[in-house]
Amino acid sequence: MRSTDIHLKDGATPTDLVAALREKVPALEGPIIAPGEDRLNEVYGFYINGQFYTGDEEVHLKTGDRIVLLALAMGG
Repeated sequence: MRSTDIHLKDGATPTDLVAALREKVPALEGPIIAPGEDRLNEVYGFYINGQFYTGDEEVHLKTGDRIVLLALAMGG
């Protein structure tokens, strides 16, 4: 597992987080982050403080939040 620290202002949204990730880890753009956009590709989401989000929800992040980027499980 790899980790990185991202520093955002309190009240930042998942969209702000994706933008910061895109800037800090450019290799994520394409396979994980939609090219030229501040959103995750459809098969990824965030696990924020024990709750799953696809990145589109209106969530406001705060100092100390624990966030994990996950690939969604596929299958039936």
